Amino acid sequence: MPLEIARARRYIKEFNLTALFVEELGWDRHTQTFPVPIDCQTFTFSAVAQKRGMVAFTCTTPADAIPDYPTRRKIERQLTKCVHEHLIIYTDASRATQIWQWVKREAGKPTACREHYYHRSQPGDALIQKLQTLAFSLDEEELLTLPHVTGRVRAAFDVDRVTKRFYDRFKDEHGAFLKFLKGIPDEDMQRWYVSVMLNRLM
Repeated sequence: MPLEIARARRYIKEFNLTALFVEELGWDRHTQTFPVPIDCQTFTFSAVAQKRGMVAFTCTTPADAIPDYPTRRKIERQLTKCVHEHLIIYTDASRATQIWQWVKREAGKPTACREHYYHRSQPGDALIQKLQTLAFSLDEEELLTLPHVTGRVRAAFDVDRVTKRFYDRFKDEHGAFLKFLKGIPDEDMQRWYVSVMLNRLM
């Protein structure tokens, strides 16, 4: 299912994650809430959507700030006891920052936490690129299983260091190209044009 980039970008910026998953990514509505007590604080998880048992949760915090990395790992381990396959989006009270967290689990290996940081001031291109992998079409519904969904989430978030270096360099070149671009008044169209041109050059 092709993602409507401008609308997805708006939903991310507005922190409208239910609309993002249900309307843009083709996930199913889900209402489930878990309180998770950690270190004398209670963190509340609210499901925004699910796909074949993979649940996307938002985490609201008792404090204004998103919990630090060690606390996020503790929180995730507790949530796993209730819902094994999940994706967590941590948000701050001011609705400025999101941290998307997915944990890779393989038999006989330690778990590996993969996180993506987003701030409202950013265009969100890197996050949208990941989310395109999580979009499901109606044609896929009949044969779709949990392993298919977890495979797509893994493909989106389990990016190795070589790929990360490539995207970091791509982002630098993208920014440099944008500075030289003239004649396209719309900012989203500028970013799209530069991405297309760089992809063709590669």
